[in-house]
Amino acid sequence: MAGGLKLYDSSIHGDVVGGNKVVYEAAALTPLEQAIERIIVTYEGNEELVEIIDELAEYFTDRPDREVIGLEEKLVQGDRKELIQNAVYLKYKFDRKVAKQQVSHVAQNVYVHVLSSIITAFEQKIRPLIVEERDKSEIDVIIYDEIILPIYRAVTRFDTMATPEEVSGMLYFLTGKCHLVWSK
Repeated sequence: MAGGLKLYDSSIHGDVVGGNKVVYEAAALTPLEQAIERIIVTYEGNEELVEIIDELAEYFTDRPDREVIGLEEKLVQGDRKELIQNAVYLKYKFDRKVAKQQVSHVAQNVYVHVLSSIITAFEQKIRPLIVEERDKSEIDVIIYDEIILPIYRAVTRFDTMATPEEVSGMLYFLTGKCHLVWSK
């Protein structure tokens, strides 16, 4: 038997490889991915024991210290009219998904961490660029690199149906609720 592996009366402790062995190291989890992992382990199977997550309600209400003008007007004020049509669509798409998952305490807790991460990244990395009046295309690249892509990667560990568009929907959802400001 050319190239085959034969074992007779063996006691093996460890790997047995009948060809090339390739080992891929798992990438280290980001803090958001670690939080999602802990949430899933903590709440899975214990849904009836979990209290309603009040903090999530904070993201679903308009921010009280800012004028409520809606998503479209926020983008107009930020000179981002070209985003309005897609932003409105993606915001409502995210709204529908959250409504379907309102009884899942795991999903609610994950959304708290994700929405908080989006706000923090936006305030720390995007807002200063808006204030500096940087080029829109530069801002869009940084939004993708610093918010959309890392959040998408983290969320897909929890929800394999999540998409980068969904993360964009979260960004626009937070904009519509006055948590993010796109103008100087």
